[in-house]
Amino acid sequence: MSVNWLKVTFIFLFTILLILVLSAYLSLFSLIQKSSLFSIITSTEFYRPLLFSLFSSTAATLLGGLFAIPSAYILSRYTFPGKDLAEGILYLPVLVPPLVSGLALLVLFSSPAGHWLAAQGIRFIFTPAGAVMAQFFIATPYALRTIKVSFNKVEQSLEEAATTLGDSPARVFTRITLPLAYKGILSGLLLAWARALGEFGATIMLAGTIARYSETMPVAIYLRFSTGEMETAVTMAAMMMLAALVILIVTRHFLTAD
Repeated sequence: MSVNWLKVTFIFLFTILLILVLSAYLSLFSLIQKSSLFSIITSTEFYRPLLFSLFSSTAATLLGGLFAIPSAYILSRYTFPGKDLAEGILYLPVLVPPLVSGLALLVLFSSPAGHWLAAQGIRFIFTPAGAVMAQFFIATPYALRTIKVSFNKVEQSLEEAATTLGDSPARVFTRITLPLAYKGILSGLLLAWARALGEFGATIMLAGTIARYSETMPVAIYLRFSTGEMETAVTMAAMMMLAALVILIVTRHFLTAD
């Protein structure tokens, strides 16, 4: 009986990768002291950045959905000069390091346009709004990609048939396209929310690392680690890992449910 060495090799590499990832994240829990766990997760140092992260990532996701849904529809349904270039530009925040994106945002909002916005009371540099902007900028492409794929799966013949019957473009979109693509839209928004929740690089560049002001959970973990509060940092990291796992499970449910 011949051995399928390709299968054996692939299973071996798969197992090594699985063990590495699982071991790395489980090691976080090994450093958590049960005796101090409750005091840490009920302290203001824990729940203040947690609540701000939940607020900022949700706001960034809602704002991202406002732009990602129509942008994904345009990329899915229309052809225009420079479409590939435009799509590539929209995906740049995924391809370049978040620190670079954060620096770009910092330079943008330090420009005359940024000064004009600041004069109108809209400030992003070293403010909580800056954290939302950074999260929105980084997370939106994740929603855009997933939602575009979902729109691609909707048969255009159904939209054309509804148009032939006299439905307006807005009615076709809301009554045909959105209901058929809703799983992908929800999945894209969940992925964007998870990415926004974990955003760090662009956030520290634009919003800074100001404790109790623009401090998200990733920033809080970094600050606690840099000041030697290892147990608090590890506890925060473990809670974020559990949140990410829940988001992943929910997203897969939306993608695979009938």
